[in-house]
Amino acid sequence: MTTTAAPIGNKTRVRLYGALCVQRGTPMLQAYATADTVKTHARIDTWDPETGEGYQRALVTSRIAQTAEYYDAKRGRMPNPLLVNIREEDFESVSVEVTQGDGGNAGYERAIRDEANWIGAGFIELPQELDVWVYDGQHRNASFVRLLERAFAEYNDFPVPLSLTLGLTSDEEMKEFYEVNSNSKSVKVDLVFELLTKMSESDPEMAELLAVGEKDWIVRGSKVAKVLADLDGPWRGRFQPANTRKRKGDGVVIPMPQFIRSLKPVLDMPLLKRADTDTVASLINAYWTGIARVLPEPFEDNPEDYVIQKGQGTTALHRVLPQVVEVVRATATSWATRRPMRRCSATCRTCEESQWSTANRWKRTVRSSGRSDPSPPGSAGTPDDGDWAC
Repeated sequence: MTTTAAPIGNKTRVRLYGALCVQRGTPMLQAYATADTVKTHARIDTWDPETGEGYQRALVTSRIAQTAEYYDAKRGRMPNPLLVNIREEDFESVSVEVTQGDGGNAGYERAIRDEANWIGAGFIELPQELDVWVYDGQHRNASFVRLLERAFAEYNDFPVPLSLTLGLTSDEEMKEFYEVNSNSKSVKVDLVFELLTKMSESDPEMAELLAVGEKDWIVRGSKVAKVLADLDGPWRGRFQPANTRKRKGDGVVIPMPQFIRSLKPVLDMPLLKRADTDTVASLINAYWTGIARVLPEPFEDNPEDYVIQKGQGTTALHRVLPQVVEVVRATATSWATRRPMRRCSATCRTCEESQWSTANRWKRTVRSSGRSDPSPPGSAGTPDDGDWAC
Protein backbone atom coordinates (compact mmCIF):
# COMPACT_ATOMS: atom_id res chain seq x y z
CA MET A 1 0.00 0.00 0.00
CA THR A 2 1.49 3.31 -1.04
CA THR A 3 0.61 6.95 -1.37
CA THR A 4 1.28 8.94 -4.52
CA ALA A 5 0.54 12.44 -5.71
CA ALA A 6 -0.86 11.69 -9.17
CA PRO A 7 -1.74 14.35 -11.78
CA ILE A 8 -5.41 13.80 -12.69
CA GLY A 9 -6.62 16.04 -15.52
CA ASN A 10 -5.64 19.61 -14.66
CA LYS A 11 -5.46 19.02 -10.92
CA THR A 12 -3.00 17.28 -8.67
CA ARG A 13 -4.82 14.80 -6.46
CA VAL A 14 -3.67 12.44 -3.73
CA ARG A 15 -4.14 8.74 -4.38
CA LEU A 16 -4.37 6.28 -1.47
CA TYR A 17 -4.17 2.55 -2.18
CA GLY A 18 -5.34 -0.07 0.26
CA ALA A 19 -7.85 -2.65 1.40
CA LEU A 20 -11.33 -1.40 0.56
CA CYS A 21 -14.48 -2.64 2.24
CA VAL A 22 -18.10 -1.84 3.01
CA GLN A 23 -19.28 -2.43 6.59
CA ARG A 24 -23.06 -2.38 6.92
CA GLY A 25 -23.30 0.18 4.17
CA THR A 26 -20.36 2.37 5.18
CA PRO A 27 -17.33 2.37 2.82
CA MET A 28 -13.92 2.19 4.50
CA LEU A 29 -10.30 2.11 3.38
CA GLN A 30 -7.29 0.74 5.28
CA ALA A 31 -4.25 2.51 3.87
CA TYR A 32 -0.94 4.21 4.53
CA ALA A 33 0.00 7.82 3.84
CA THR A 34 3.25 9.69 4.37
CA ALA A 35 3.52 11.82 7.49
CA ASP A 36 3.73 14.94 5.31
CA THR A 37 0.52 13.98 3.45
CA VAL A 38 -1.31 13.40 6.73
CA LYS A 39 -0.06 16.75 8.08
CA THR A 40 -1.42 18.51 4.99
CA HIS A 41 -4.93 17.03 5.21
CA ALA A 42 -5.54 16.25 8.91
CA ARG A 43 -7.98 18.45 10.83
CA ILE A 44 -9.16 18.22 14.47
CA ASP A 45 -12.71 19.21 15.48
CA THR A 46 -11.89 20.52 18.97
CA TRP A 47 -14.69 21.15 21.46
CA ASP A 48 -15.33 24.86 22.03
CA PRO A 49 -17.12 25.49 25.38
CA GLU A 50 -18.22 28.95 24.19
CA THR A 51 -20.06 27.79 21.06
CA GLY A 52 -20.75 24.14 21.92
CA GLU A 53 -19.22 23.11 18.59
CA GLY A 54 -16.74 20.27 18.06
CA TYR A 55 -16.10 17.19 20.19
CA GLN A 56 -12.36 16.54 20.59
CA ARG A 57 -10.36 17.17 23.75
CA ALA A 58 -7.84 20.02 23.62
CA LEU A 59 -4.33 18.84 22.83
CA VAL A 60 -2.07 18.25 25.85
CA THR A 61 1.41 19.65 25.20
CA SER A 62 3.20 17.22 27.51
CA ARG A 63 1.53 14.27 25.80
CA ILE A 64 2.58 15.53 22.36
CA ALA A 65 6.18 15.81 23.58
CA GLN A 66 6.08 12.31 25.08
CA THR A 67 4.66 10.81 21.88
CA ALA A 68 7.20 12.65 19.70
CA GLU A 69 10.01 11.30 21.87
CA TYR A 70 8.70 7.77 21.35
CA TYR A 71 8.92 8.07 17.55
CA ASP A 72 12.16 10.05 17.64
CA ALA A 73 14.56 9.01 20.40
CA LYS A 74 13.00 5.57 20.93
CA ARG A 75 12.57 4.89 17.19
CA GLY A 76 9.03 3.71 17.80
CA ARG A 77 6.66 2.24 15.23
CA MET A 78 2.97 2.99 14.63
CA PRO A 79 1.06 -0.26 14.07
CA ASN A 80 -2.32 1.17 15.11
CA PRO A 81 -3.97 3.42 12.53
CA LEU A 82 -5.26 6.91 12.99
CA LEU A 83 -9.05 6.84 12.72
CA VAL A 84 -10.03 9.47 10.17
CA ASN A 85 -13.08 10.43 8.16
CA ILE A 86 -13.85 12.18 4.91
CA ARG A 87 -17.12 13.90 5.71
CA GLU A 88 -20.33 13.43 3.79
CA GLU A 89 -20.33 16.97 2.37
CA ASP A 90 -16.81 16.45 0.95
CA PHE A 91 -17.27 12.93 -0.37
CA GLU A 92 -18.51 14.06 -3.79
CA SER A 93 -15.00 15.36 -4.55
CA VAL A 94 -13.50 11.93 -3.81
CA SER A 95 -13.31 9.19 -6.43
CA VAL A 96 -13.19 5.50 -5.52
CA GLU A 97 -11.75 2.85 -7.85
CA VAL A 98 -12.17 -0.87 -7.15
CA THR A 99 -9.35 -3.12 -8.38
CA GLN A 100 -10.36 -6.35 -6.64
CA GLY A 101 -13.52 -7.71 -5.07
CA ASP A 102 -16.74 -9.54 -5.83
CA GLY A 103 -18.63 -7.70 -8.57
CA GLY A 104 -16.05 -4.93 -8.91
CA ASN A 105 -17.38 -1.37 -8.74
CA ALA A 106 -20.95 -2.60 -9.13
CA GLY A 107 -20.58 -4.95 -6.14
CA TYR A 108 -19.09 -2.14 -4.07
CA GLU A 109 -21.93 0.26 -4.94
CA ARG A 110 -24.57 -2.41 -4.32
CA ALA A 111 -23.23 -3.10 -0.82
CA ILE A 112 -23.48 0.61 0.05
CA ARG A 113 -27.01 0.87 -1.34
CA ASP A 114 -28.22 -2.28 0.47
CA GLU A 115 -26.34 -1.45 3.71
CA ALA A 116 -24.55 -4.75 3.28
CA ASN A 117 -20.94 -5.97 3.61
CA TRP A 118 -18.25 -6.23 0.93
CA ILE A 119 -14.46 -6.81 0.86
CA GLY A 120 -12.02 -5.87 -1.87
CA ALA A 121 -9.11 -3.62 -2.75
CA GLY A 122 -8.63 -0.38 -4.63
CA PHE A 123 -7.77 3.25 -4.21
CA ILE A 124 -9.33 6.63 -3.58
CA GLU A 125 -8.33 9.98 -5.05
CA LEU A 126 -8.91 13.23 -3.22
CA PRO A 127 -8.06 16.89 -3.88
CA GLN A 128 -4.89 18.27 -2.32
CA GLU A 129 -6.90 20.81 -0.31
CA LEU A 130 -9.48 18.36 1.11
CA ASP A 131 -9.84 18.14 4.92
CA VAL A 132 -9.62 14.70 6.52
CA TRP A 133 -10.97 14.69 10.08
CA VAL A 134 -9.02 12.79 12.77
CA TYR A 135 -11.37 11.37 15.42
CA ASP A 136 -8.82 9.15 17.17
CA GLY A 137 -5.06 9.61 17.27
CA GLN A 138 -4.79 13.39 17.38
CA HIS A 139 -1.76 13.34 19.69
CA ARG A 140 0.11 10.98 17.40
CA ASN A 141 -0.73 13.24 14.49
CA ALA A 142 0.41 16.32 16.44
CA SER A 143 3.66 14.60 17.40
CA PHE A 144 4.54 14.11 13.73
CA VAL A 145 3.67 17.73 12.98
CA ARG A 146 6.30 18.63 15.57
CA LEU A 147 8.83 16.15 14.18
CA LEU A 148 8.32 17.41 10.63
CA GLU A 149 9.01 20.96 11.80
CA ARG A 150 12.16 19.77 13.54
CA ALA A 151 13.58 17.38 10.90
CA PHE A 152 11.44 17.26 7.75
CA ALA A 153 13.81 15.17 5.65
CA GLU A 154 13.94 12.43 8.28
CA TYR A 155 10.20 12.10 8.89
CA ASN A 156 8.29 13.29 5.82
CA ASP A 157 8.06 9.80 4.29
CA PHE A 158 7.19 7.92 7.51
CA PRO A 159 4.27 5.59 6.66
CA VAL A 160 1.30 6.52 8.86
CA PRO A 161 -1.45 3.86 8.98
CA LEU A 162 -4.96 5.18 8.36
CA SER A 163 -8.39 3.70 8.84
CA LEU A 164 -10.66 5.92 6.76
CA THR A 165 -14.41 5.99 6.96
CA LEU A 166 -15.81 7.51 3.80
CA GLY A 167 -18.80 9.81 4.03
CA LEU A 168 -19.82 9.91 7.71
CA THR A 169 -21.58 13.08 8.87
CA SER A 170 -19.98 15.17 11.62
CA ASP A 171 -22.55 13.77 14.11
CA GLU A 172 -21.73 10.17 13.10
CA GLU A 173 -18.04 11.00 13.39
CA MET A 174 -18.61 12.36 16.92
CA LYS A 175 -20.47 9.16 17.83
CA GLU A 176 -17.50 7.07 16.63
CA PHE A 177 -15.19 9.19 18.79
CA TYR A 178 -17.44 8.62 21.79
CA GLU A 179 -17.65 4.84 21.25
CA VAL A 180 -13.89 4.48 20.79
CA ASN A 181 -12.95 6.53 23.85
CA SER A 182 -15.71 5.49 26.23
CA ASN A 183 -14.75 1.83 25.72
CA SER A 184 -11.06 2.54 26.35
CA LYS A 185 -10.20 2.08 30.01
CA SER A 186 -6.92 4.01 29.82
CA VAL A 187 -8.31 7.21 28.29
CA LYS A 188 -10.06 9.83 30.38
CA VAL A 189 -12.98 11.28 28.47
CA ASP A 190 -14.09 14.44 30.24
CA LEU A 191 -16.39 15.34 27.34
CA VAL A 192 -18.55 12.23 27.60
CA PHE A 193 -21.51 13.97 29.26
CA GLU A 194 -21.42 16.83 26.76
CA LEU A 195 -21.22 14.44 23.81
CA LEU A 196 -24.07 12.28 25.09
CA THR A 197 -26.23 15.38 25.39
CA LYS A 198 -25.38 16.53 21.86
CA MET A 199 -25.90 13.09 20.35
CA SER A 200 -29.21 12.49 22.10
CA GLU A 201 -30.52 15.83 20.84
CA SER A 202 -29.64 15.05 17.22
CA ASP A 203 -30.23 11.29 17.24
CA PRO A 204 -33.55 9.93 18.64
CA GLU A 205 -32.15 6.40 18.46
CA MET A 206 -29.29 7.38 20.76
CA ALA A 207 -31.75 8.98 23.20
CA GLU A 208 -33.75 5.75 23.25
CA LEU A 209 -30.62 3.65 23.81
CA LEU A 210 -29.67 5.84 26.78
CA ALA A 211 -33.12 5.43 28.27
CA VAL A 212 -33.03 1.66 27.84
CA GLY A 213 -29.56 1.52 29.40
CA GLU A 214 -30.70 3.78 32.27
CA LYS A 215 -28.16 6.42 31.28
CA ASP A 216 -30.61 9.13 30.30
CA TRP A 217 -30.05 10.79 33.69
CA ILE A 218 -26.69 11.96 32.34
CA VAL A 219 -28.34 13.96 29.57
CA ARG A 220 -31.02 15.30 31.92
CA GLY A 221 -28.36 16.24 34.48
CA SER A 222 -26.28 18.05 31.85
CA LYS A 223 -29.27 20.15 30.83
CA VAL A 224 -30.18 20.90 34.45
CA ALA A 225 -26.63 21.98 35.28
CA LYS A 226 -26.52 24.35 32.32
CA VAL A 227 -29.78 25.99 33.33
CA LEU A 228 -28.64 26.15 36.95
CA ALA A 229 -25.43 27.91 35.90
CA ASP A 230 -27.50 30.77 34.46
CA LEU A 231 -29.88 31.18 37.40
CA ASP A 232 -29.39 33.79 40.10
CA GLY A 233 -28.15 31.62 42.94
CA PRO A 234 -25.21 29.84 44.59
CA TRP A 235 -24.18 28.00 41.41
CA ARG A 236 -23.75 30.90 39.00
CA GLY A 237 -20.13 30.88 37.83
CA ARG A 238 -19.19 27.86 39.95
CA PHE A 239 -18.99 25.11 37.30
CA GLN A 240 -15.86 24.18 35.37
CA PRO A 241 -16.96 23.30 31.80
CA ALA A 242 -15.47 20.35 29.93
CA ASN A 243 -12.23 20.96 28.03
CA THR A 244 -11.25 23.98 30.14
CA ARG A 245 -8.62 24.48 32.80
CA LYS A 246 -9.24 25.93 36.22
CA ARG A 247 -7.48 29.21 36.92
CA LYS A 248 -6.64 30.62 40.32
CA GLY A 249 -9.32 32.97 41.56
CA ASP A 250 -11.83 32.16 38.79
CA GLY A 251 -14.51 31.22 41.34
CA VAL A 252 -14.96 27.74 39.86
CA VAL A 253 -15.42 25.10 42.56
CA ILE A 254 -16.42 21.85 40.81
CA PRO A 255 -16.13 20.25 37.35
CA MET A 256 -19.56 20.11 35.75
CA PRO A 257 -19.45 16.30 35.16
CA GLN A 258 -18.77 15.74 38.88
CA PHE A 259 -21.76 17.90 39.81
CA ILE A 260 -23.95 16.05 37.28
CA ARG A 261 -23.00 12.70 38.83
CA SER A 262 -24.04 14.02 42.25
CA LEU A 263 -27.52 14.81 40.84
CA LYS A 264 -28.40 11.17 40.12
CA PRO A 265 -30.37 10.56 43.38
CA VAL A 266 -32.39 13.70 42.66
CA LEU A 267 -33.05 12.85 39.01
CA ASP A 268 -34.07 9.30 39.98
CA MET A 269 -36.87 10.56 42.21
CA PRO A 270 -40.25 9.36 40.84
CA LEU A 271 -41.59 12.87 41.36
CA LEU A 272 -38.97 14.35 39.03
CA LYS A 273 -38.75 11.61 36.39
CA ARG A 274 -41.09 13.52 34.07
CA ALA A 275 -40.38 17.03 35.31
CA ASP A 276 -39.03 19.52 32.77
CA THR A 277 -35.48 20.84 32.99
CA ASP A 278 -36.41 24.31 34.25
CA THR A 279 -38.52 22.90 37.09
CA VAL A 280 -35.74 20.59 38.30
CA ALA A 281 -33.15 23.38 38.05
CA SER A 282 -35.44 25.76 39.98
CA LEU A 283 -35.93 23.17 42.72
CA ILE A 284 -32.20 22.59 43.11
CA ASN A 285 -31.49 26.32 43.03
CA ALA A 286 -34.09 26.92 45.77
CA TYR A 287 -32.59 24.11 47.86
CA TRP A 288 -29.08 25.55 47.68
CA THR A 289 -30.35 29.08 48.28
CA GLY A 290 -31.92 27.81 51.50
CA ILE A 291 -28.66 26.15 52.52
CA ALA A 292 -26.81 29.40 51.84
CA ARG A 293 -29.19 31.25 54.19
CA VAL A 294 -28.45 28.84 57.04
CA LEU A 295 -24.72 28.52 56.34
CA PRO A 296 -23.76 31.80 54.66
CA GLU A 297 -20.02 31.76 55.34
CA PRO A 298 -18.99 29.20 52.67
CA PHE A 299 -20.99 31.11 50.05
CA GLU A 300 -20.18 34.70 51.05
CA ASP A 301 -16.48 34.12 51.72
CA ASN A 302 -14.31 32.32 49.13
CA PRO A 303 -16.26 29.19 48.05
CA GLU A 304 -13.04 27.59 46.84
CA ASP A 305 -11.90 27.32 50.46
CA TYR A 306 -14.86 25.08 51.39
CA VAL A 307 -15.93 21.61 50.30
CA ILE A 308 -19.68 22.18 50.52
CA GLN A 309 -19.90 22.94 46.78
CA LYS A 310 -17.30 20.34 45.83
CA GLY A 311 -17.67 16.61 45.35
CA GLN A 312 -18.14 15.65 49.01
CA GLY A 313 -20.67 18.35 49.74
CA THR A 314 -22.79 18.03 46.61
CA THR A 315 -22.91 14.24 46.85
CA ALA A 316 -24.04 14.32 50.50
CA LEU A 317 -26.55 17.13 50.13
CA HIS A 318 -28.11 15.75 46.98
CA ARG A 319 -28.56 12.40 48.71
CA VAL A 320 -30.76 14.04 51.33
CA LEU A 321 -32.60 16.36 48.93
CA PRO A 322 -35.34 13.76 48.20
CA GLN A 323 -36.18 13.73 51.94
CA VAL A 324 -36.26 17.53 51.99
CA VAL A 325 -38.62 17.60 49.01
CA GLU A 326 -41.06 15.26 50.76
CA VAL A 327 -41.05 17.47 53.86
CA VAL A 328 -41.68 20.58 51.77
CA ARG A 329 -44.44 18.88 49.77
CA ALA A 330 -46.22 18.14 53.03
CA THR A 331 -46.13 21.78 54.13
CA ALA A 332 -46.12 23.90 50.95
CA THR A 333 -48.24 24.18 47.81
CA SER A 334 -45.33 25.00 45.51
CA TRP A 335 -42.13 23.16 46.28
CA ALA A 336 -39.98 24.32 43.34
CA THR A 337 -39.59 27.85 44.71
CA ARG A 338 -37.19 29.48 47.11
CA ARG A 339 -39.70 30.39 49.83
CA PRO A 340 -40.60 26.86 51.05
CA MET A 341 -37.00 25.72 50.71
CA ARG A 342 -35.84 28.68 52.77
CA ARG A 343 -38.54 27.94 55.35
CA CYS A 344 -37.40 24.33 55.50
CA SER A 345 -33.77 25.38 55.85
CA ALA A 346 -34.67 27.94 58.50
CA THR A 347 -36.23 25.24 60.68
CA CYS A 348 -32.79 23.65 60.83
CA ARG A 349 -31.80 26.52 63.13
CA THR A 350 -33.71 24.65 65.84
CA CYS A 351 -31.27 21.75 65.55
CA GLU A 352 -28.75 21.45 68.33
CA GLU A 353 -25.89 23.90 67.96
CA SER A 354 -23.37 21.10 68.19
CA GLN A 355 -24.83 19.40 65.15
CA TRP A 356 -24.45 22.45 62.92
CA SER A 357 -20.97 23.27 64.20
CA THR A 358 -19.84 19.73 63.42
CA ALA A 359 -21.32 19.90 59.95
CA ASN A 360 -19.78 23.31 59.37
CA ARG A 361 -16.32 22.04 60.30
CA TRP A 362 -16.77 19.32 57.69
CA LYS A 363 -17.47 21.89 54.99
CA ARG A 364 -14.62 24.24 55.74
CA THR A 365 -11.21 23.55 54.24
CA VAL A 366 -8.53 23.35 56.92
CA ARG A 367 -6.57 26.40 55.80
CA SER A 368 -3.54 25.79 57.99
CA SER A 369 -2.89 22.39 56.45
CA GLY A 370 -4.33 23.05 52.99
CA ARG A 371 -6.55 19.98 53.06
CA SER A 372 -10.17 19.10 53.80
CA ASP A 373 -11.25 17.66 57.14
CA PRO A 374 -11.09 13.87 56.50
CA SER A 375 -13.64 13.03 59.19
CA PRO A 376 -17.08 14.39 58.30
CA PRO A 377 -19.94 13.35 60.55
CA GLY A 378 -21.72 10.10 59.79
CA SER A 379 -20.34 6.59 59.81
CA ALA A 380 -20.39 6.28 56.01
CA GLY A 381 -18.33 9.42 55.38
CA THR A 382 -21.37 11.67 54.87
CA PRO A 383 -23.46 13.75 57.28
CA ASP A 384 -25.91 11.89 59.50
CA ASP A 385 -29.51 12.21 58.35
CA GLY A 386 -30.37 13.66 61.75
CA ASP A 387 -27.91 16.51 61.20
CA TRP A 388 -29.38 17.49 57.84
CA ALA A 389 -33.00 16.46 57.50
CA CYS A 390 -35.51 19.27 57.97
